[in-house]
Amino acid sequence: MNFDVNKTISLVKGCLLDQETTWNSYLGENPGWQQTAITLTGPMILANVILSTVFGRMTGGFAGMGMHSNFLVALILGLIFTALGFLVAVLVFNFLAGVFEGKANFPRAFAAVSMAAVPAWLAGIAGALIPWVGMLVALAGGIWSLILLYKIMPRTLNVPDSKRVMHFVISLVAIIIVNMIVGSILGLGAMRGGLSSGGFSTTDRSSDAPVASGVVGELGRQGRRMDAAASDVYEPPDDGMLTEDQVENYISVMKKARVAQENYAKEIQQLSEEMDKKQDEGETPSVADISKVYRGVGTAMGANNAEMEIVKTGDGNWAEHQWVKEQLRVARLQLGEGSDKLEHNYALYQEYEEELQGLD
Repeated sequence: MNFDVNKTISLVKGCLLDQETTWNSYLGENPGWQQTAITLTGPMILANVILSTVFGRMTGGFAGMGMHSNFLVALILGLIFTALGFLVAVLVFNFLAGVFEGKANFPRAFAAVSMAAVPAWLAGIAGALIPWVGMLVALAGGIWSLILLYKIMPRTLNVPDSKRVMHFVISLVAIIIVNMIVGSILGLGAMRGGLSSGGFSTTDRSSDAPVASGVVGELGRQGRRMDAAASDVYEPPDDGMLTEDQVENYISVMKKARVAQENYAKEIQQLSEEMDKKQDEGETPSVADISKVYRGVGTAMGANNAEMEIVKTGDGNWAEHQWVKEQLRVARLQLGEGSDKLEHNYALYQEYEEELQGLD
């Protein structure tokens, strides 16, 4: 399996200028993921990271890990995190296809994400050449890739039309969450973008970028909230016994979180119905349509972290909230047997059992 530069150039041009023909032709070859990695993914990731790093240093334009003071370190980190972010996107879209009545197929998912990401990867390079507004160029490329991804993924993994919106939105949310976790584990800060303009990277491509509106701003806000919650400390009482105030506060938070989740479900259902209607009428999703879906990702992230946000915005202690939840769960499982603590906590659970039902 050899690298064919002409094949790579042909695929890149086709992914920009003639997507339908290129997709059908390439997917019809049933390429293995190794073939796609050598022919398209690898060259594009290398070009994106190397050129954006070099151009960013030359012009002061939009750059990613190229902001690191050491050039070699910048290249290595850029390659690692761009490749990792890409792989997370492939795995999530592929896995969730099966959940939404599609057919998981890793090589086809690998090819689909690679072809859809071409505009984002190229825009990341172009953005590095342009001081001040390079981020906007990269953002435009990222949105274009999202539109292509929305169009190509259902046909690639046989996701039914009635499930394509849910598959797309939930996949984006999952990708962002996974990338935030990876970024946190690797010490990159609480908030690093999931589907960045550099092409499905785990990092936000500009550490000096202002907080943006929409999904990026929402993710930044959620990241800061997670940081604040992670710093909370709570020392449980020596006897391990819950108080009525703690249980009542827990119930209040969980009820508010349930309302947030229900509102989110309604929004997604409405969005799904709108997109299904367009699909039935034979309309192609517009930039505005995909923007709605993209904004929905921010809403989904907010709903996913609703419990945490309610605690923190109410001046509560997230560590204490988690402790209360765990004590109630253990007391319920043990039916109050085994210790004075369990007996006391189970008695409180029984007192509030009707309100606690279905909240955890």
